[in-house]
Amino acid sequence: MISRQALPIDYNLSYDLKSYYEFIKSYENWIYSTNQPVGGLPGKPFIVSGITDAFNQLYSLYKTIGIFDGEYGYHKLVLNDRVTTDLEKADCIVISHPFSANGMCAHEKINIADSYQKPIFIDCAFFGVCHNINFDFSKYKNIHSVCFSLSKTFGTGFNRVGLLYTKDKFPVTIYNKWNYPLISNTKQHKMLIEQRSPDWAFNTFKQKQLEICKELNITPSNTILFGYTSSPKYNNFKRGYTNRICISSLLNEKVKRVKNDLDRMGQS
Repeated sequence: MISRQALPIDYNLSYDLKSYYEFIKSYENWIYSTNQPVGGLPGKPFIVSGITDAFNQLYSLYKTIGIFDGEYGYHKLVLNDRVTTDLEKADCIVISHPFSANGMCAHEKINIADSYQKPIFIDCAFFGVCHNINFDFSKYKNIHSVCFSLSKTFGTGFNRVGLLYTKDKFPVTIYNKWNYPLISNTKQHKMLIEQRSPDWAFNTFKQKQLEICKELNITPSNTILFGYTSSPKYNNFKRGYTNRICISSLLNEKVKRVKNDLDRMGQS
C-alpha cells in the first residue's frame, strides 16, 4: 500500500522537466517566428496559466492599476475601486496590445503611459490572431512586463498557457526555485505551436473577415476576431469609445447568417 506521503513524489516523478524547459524555448522561438516585429521584451520568460493568471499576480504587487477606457473588463470586475483611468493616480499601468476595445495597435497609448514614469504591463493576448502590429517595445523606458498567451490562437482557454517576460518579482518567478513549475499544459501546446505559426490565423481567416465586415458595414480590425464601428446600431457591443463586434465563432458561417444574427443582437 502506497502511503499518502509518497503519492506527491510519485506523481511529480512522472513529469519531464527537460521537456518543460524545451517548451519555454519553443514558445519563445514561436513568438519570434512571426512576420511582425518583436523586441524589447523585459527580463526572463516564465510560464503562467494564461495572461489572466499573470494579472492575478500583478494585483498583489501593485495597489492601484491604471487603464485606458475600453480596456479588458476583468480588471474592474476583480479590483473594482483599485482601477483608475487617471494614470497619475496609478501605481502600475496595464495596456492591451492590440487594444481590447478594437484589436488595433496600442503604441499611442503605450507612449502616453511611458511618459508617466510608472511600471507598465503589456497584455499581448491577441498575439497570434493579429497582423500588421509592431511588438517591438525597445524604445520604451518603463515596460516592466509583457505577457503572451496561446488561448486565443488555439482556442485553449480552459487549458491556458502564457509566457510572461518580467523584471518584477512575480510569484511565478519563484516557482522554479521552489521546484514547483507550471507544467501540466505544456505538452499539449508544444504540439500545437509546432503545427501553426503566429501568422496562421491571419493567413487562414483574413479574407473571410473582410467579407463579413464588408457585409456588416463595419471596419475590419487588425485582430481578425473583430470588426468595430461607432454606429449606434451596435451599441450593445460597446467597448469604451467604440463598438467591438466579435466574429470569432462566425468566421466559418455564411455572411448572410452572420449579418442576421448580429442585427438581431443589436436590436435586442
